[in-house]
Amino acid sequence: MTRIAAAAVLSLLLLQAQPSGPRFKVPAGFTVETVLAPEETGSLIALTFDSLGRPVISKERGHPTIVIGREQKVFTDKVRYAQGMWFDGRTLYAVGNNSEGKAGLFRAADTDGDDVADTFETLLLFIGAMGEHGPHDIRRGPDGHPTLLLGNHSGIPRDHIDPNSPSRGFKESQLLDRYMDARGHAVNVWAPGATIYRLDLERNRYTLLTGGYRNPYDHAFNLEGELFTFDSDMEWDINVPWYREVRSVHAVPGGDYGWRTGSGVWPDYYLDSLPPLREVGRGSPVGVEFYQHHVYPKEYVDSYLEGDWSRGRILITGLARNGATYKPTQPPTDFVYGEPLNVTDLEVGPDGAVYFVNGGRDTEGGLYRVVYQQPTPITQDPSPALAAARQPQPLSSWGHAALLARQKEMGPAWGTELEKLARDTAADAQDRVQALLLLQRLGPKPRATLLGPLSEDPQEPVRAAAIYVVGQHGSPAAKTIAAKGLRDASPFVRRRACEALVRMGLDQAPVGDVYALLNDPDRFVRYAARVALERLPPAAWHPLALPETRPLAAMEALVALTHTGAPRDTLYRKEIAWLRRTNLTPDDTLRLLRAFHLAAVAGEIPPTELFQPAPPQTDPGAPADVRRQVAEILLPRFPASDERLNREYARTLAYCGDPRAIGKILAAMPAGNENQPLQIHYVYCLRTMQKGWTADQKRTLLGWFEKAEKWRGGASFPGFINNLFNSSLRFFDEDEKKVAYSRLPAYAPLDQPVVARGGHELAAVLTRRRGVQNVSEQEILEFMLYDPMILRAKSERGKAIYEKACAACHRFGDLGADYGPDLTTIASRFQRKDIIEATLWPSKTISDLYAAVEITTTDGKKYLGTVSAEDDTQVTLQVMGVGQRIPLPKKSIRTRAVSKTSTMPEGLLDGFGMGDIADLFAFLQGGK
Repeated sequence: MTRIAAAAVLSLLLLQAQPSGPRFKVPAGFTVETVLAPEETGSLIALTFDSLGRPVISKERGHPTIVIGREQKVFTDKVRYAQGMWFDGRTLYAVGNNSEGKAGLFRAADTDGDDVADTFETLLLFIGAMGEHGPHDIRRGPDGHPTLLLGNHSGIPRDHIDPNSPSRGFKESQLLDRYMDARGHAVNVWAPGATIYRLDLERNRYTLLTGGYRNPYDHAFNLEGELFTFDSDMEWDINVPWYREVRSVHAVPGGDYGWRTGSGVWPDYYLDSLPPLREVGRGSPVGVEFYQHHVYPKEYVDSYLEGDWSRGRILITGLARNGATYKPTQPPTDFVYGEPLNVTDLEVGPDGAVYFVNGGRDTEGGLYRVVYQQPTPITQDPSPALAAARQPQPLSSWGHAALLARQKEMGPAWGTELEKLARDTAADAQDRVQALLLLQRLGPKPRATLLGPLSEDPQEPVRAAAIYVVGQHGSPAAKTIAAKGLRDASPFVRRRACEALVRMGLDQAPVGDVYALLNDPDRFVRYAARVALERLPPAAWHPLALPETRPLAAMEALVALTHTGAPRDTLYRKEIAWLRRTNLTPDDTLRLLRAFHLAAVAGEIPPTELFQPAPPQTDPGAPADVRRQVAEILLPRFPASDERLNREYARTLAYCGDPRAIGKILAAMPAGNENQPLQIHYVYCLRTMQKGWTADQKRTLLGWFEKAEKWRGGASFPGFINNLFNSSLRFFDEDEKKVAYSRLPAYAPLDQPVVARGGHELAAVLTRRRGVQNVSEQEILEFMLYDPMILRAKSERGKAIYEKACAACHRFGDLGADYGPDLTTIASRFQRKDIIEATLWPSKTISDLYAAVEITTTDGKKYLGTVSAEDDTQVTLQVMGVGQRIPLPKKSIRTRAVSKTSTMPEGLLDGFGMGDIADLFAFLQGGK
């Protein structure tokens, strides 16, 4: 252990942490200790360690702060609300707000060693603001350059993005017209959504590595240098066909992971995207990290840690190679579970403990660490080179500083000894990989005379590392080595060889070897090969692609041909010829249908900037004759036994517009309430078919809406069903519309006020309470926090209070509506104090997702509410949670602004006695 690492561990041990008690549950042999109590920190939103191994915390409304023993010292007061912090020596790179409230990447250096920055500069101001979907974290990548993650409501100005980035040319690629979110969330937020960049600090240039995420908060690298993140779901979309769960993702260069705004989310089987590592249900992804220390048991090494704010847990997962990607070695497992555990970020400290912070939305903070009670003893490393290769958390600021110190101590022997270790075929493969990565990151850079033999080494991890490193060079010799990797026996190496050639430039790439990988059995290899192929001169490979007869290669080739401007009539002829075959597997058919979709929308004009309306699309798409031929082929095959095929058959038939598809799709509709997302998908397709409907078919569709009106889903679910209804009525005549409105009054025209049915209107509750003496907020707070009488509260009585006061807006289990945040798991996320304060002072902290809109119309009227639906002509407000929807034509709106007032009204507990209030919170904290 170096002197720096030893000093860091000693400083952490002097923090005098205390066991945190029964609040947290951890595996046997572990305990959670409180490093800084909530009252000492306030709400915390990010955590890192500096180069000296000390915790650095970011306070939600404060500044980056170094924890020195029991002291907290503000490192720079020029940055607030930092969601990303990374130290390079004594220089902090922070993603946050400057003193003017603008979001950016800032650099602050401590040049005199007093733990306070004395320089400050702005490297970049982002598009969009800091927030829950804004810019997030920054950290060191395996090549030594920092990497930066941005949420889907933020971006980097185009003139700062490297045009040769592995990811480029993102399009929406929607075969059917899509809906924006029914409540106006992420309207005009276009592909690539959330993104991850590599930053060249010398040029202030950003390389777009990967995109197509909704809103991950953090990313991390495993010991092999592979990138992972934890992406969020859109909880408002629950029960609609485009909903996708929280997902762990292996994020490869050039990867598009398919998030698109509104109903445009791509399914995982689209061949022009990549699937997740796994899905984990509902949650709120926050900090992630790999455990690369030696204190926990051996099986924990390089395990993936993921924080989940809304489910109160830190997951841990072992990963194993699975072809060119990875697979979990076990189902999602709780490493830390809390009641509550509003975790926001986590890191591994020099002492080998996992540290985490709590906070977010002004909730209770605190800094904690997870200690193993029987730590693995650190044995004396047999050589300085091995000690360097086994440095814990090598990409952390403190780990990197320890490596720099060891490099200085070893002098010239650093390079020679690490090269010797890298060449040693008898050494452990992971040690050899780390030796090679250290040479690339810290120097001296490995030469072709080393990388060439290692790229043909018997140990596959060593070959993969050599190909990764050679991709960072660019010499003719390096390109030759990478090109040989295209023929490696390992899919992992083949994928990296494609990525290396893209990074270096493909001027020396063997076209035939790249093209051959379109038929690779590994999906990640095929994807990487297509990304590479699309950068080669079309004349060099189009003659190979056009006559392709192998299904796997043919479908990838069709996508590549589409992306590189091949004549669409040629593409249509090939696709129709393939569709006529009857021996394709379901997976091949799905790939082929997607290739046809991409050809049909190849004339799409992508939006130019984030938040800007989409440009008008004038491309006519596939000609009528092509649509007719495709419909003739697909109609006899629908429905199939594979639900994925049925979804894409229905989507394609609706695009083709053959009226015969209407009856077939209606007949294929699952009975009753079975498979609601599939039923909604069928109607989503049918609403685009404006011609050919019979009166009986319209009545059948109307009956479906009567059934679907009773279904439940996320907050946007009713608005999406309403949108489907409105779209469908475009092919109803006026008399048929009147019948539809009489049968479904909740879906009446938006120029008529509609009151939600169900008897839970908040106004009635408040009227009933009129004249009852109310108790002050402070009295309620103190009663709920300190009075022993709350122990007599009964959850079953609180349920009745919930139905009267809360269910009109909030869901709890199977109770209530989805206008406000789901409270089902509130007990796992918040302390009692946080819940009470949010109820008493709802405007104190408002989530981005539930911000109210204040609208003034041209006739002087003012409205406050959340957007329940929005299209090009009107905005519909859900007014103050009372079940009232107010349609406002956009031409009548004079001003529109985000309100600082919550739609949850003040005085919500007025009229209830203390016992009633205690019962209500007993119900909420009872959990489900």
